[in-house]
Amino acid sequence: MEKEENKEVKKTKVIEWYDNPNIITTLAIIALGFIIILSQSFAVKNDIGSTAILRNLLNHNSMYIVGLLYFIPLKTKTGKKYFNFFNLFLILIYAIFTMTSILTIIQSFGLISLINLGINIIFLVYMIHSLLYQTRIWKEFKLEKSPLNDISNINYFYTIVILEIILLTINLIQAATLEGTIVSLLVTSYMILFARYIYLYKEHTSKKTLKSSEEVK
Repeated sequence: MEKEENKEVKKTKVIEWYDNPNIITTLAIIALGFIIILSQSFAVKNDIGSTAILRNLLNHNSMYIVGLLYFIPLKTKTGKKYFNFFNLFLILIYAIFTMTSILTIIQSFGLISLINLGINIIFLVYMIHSLLYQTRIWKEFKLEKSPLNDISNINYFYTIVILEIILLTINLIQAATLEGTIVSLLVTSYMILFARYIYLYKEHTSKKTLKSSEEVK
């Protein structure tokens, strides 16, 4: 009787929104949409030419466009089927973003560019050690031997959150307009949601691997 009651408790266990990957991805898509739309609407409002608007979209919003190209397909059957390929695509793009951040540091060294570089590097390492976990690439490159695996999943997540909050604080202090403040808040929200998504995926794969090893025993 007690076992049956325990099963019912497990079935009715409520998952908090921040532990629900479906909600996290939906919020991430909404945040990305607002970031891109607001950024472009502010550009139009300031009477920037169409060529400059397109350049702004491709340069300053490229990271967010990539985010949409990653998260939206995950809502479809095709996206779920080729999930590992999308992860590899995302990691390669972030490797390019990280290289760009390094070039930015060389060209104009500053606190914001330094923090952005740190965030990009941590995100890149976090994605490699989480999204590629137990895949063919993980096994072929023997990533299980990486010393960075000693850093816990939650510590990666909290490090990104702390750095994002520090960056947001600096951006809010320097923000000259309400528009800039709104975009900064949305960008920080998206980055934290993205980090949470990676965290949840690593938790899922770790539990799955642990369960498989226990079944083998």
